[in-house]
Amino acid sequence: LTIFLAHLLLIPSTSAAPSRLHRRGLPGAVYICTGPNFTGDCGWLMPNSGSCHIAGTGENTPQSVGPDPGGSCVLFEKADCTGNQELTLRFPGQGGDLPTFGGVKCFADGQPRDDGAGIAAEVDVRLAGGIGSVDRKEVQQQVEAMEADGFSQGMIGLKKGVYY
Repeated sequence: LTIFLAHLLLIPSTSAAPSRLHRRGLPGAVYICTGPNFTGDCGWLMPNSGSCHIAGTGENTPQSVGPDPGGSCVLFEKADCTGNQELTLRFPGQGGDLPTFGGVKCFADGQPRDDGAGIAAEVDVRLAGGIGSVDRKEVQQQVEAMEADGFSQGMIGLKKGVYY
């Protein structure tokens, strides 16, 4: 089982509108936030077809779950992704009113795949540089300054291979 709770605790709070998710993403990946409407502490889990991810508890309970385009996620009753399938989500996901769940499995193209062929091996973890990511938060002031001046010098990459 993969635990993303620790990852969520390391990421500071931010807001992210689900409508911005359509510009990037990988089928089978998922964006999860502790607040409603994709706010609070957020994390992006790369595609890993068939892997069960344990949901947070207490203040770290996911309130927003957004599968990337071309994929879906199933919320399960139990932390080991057994028991009732509480809800199946497709992009852009759901920003609130999620049922109580213990685990989540995400799949590319909405189809369960246990082999993960051609997905995880090609994933660059730096693709998580979007809104709410650790990389984005580290350079937030620089990005805001560029946005404020209308990108007069163009969009300069602050870190090679990372998307802001």
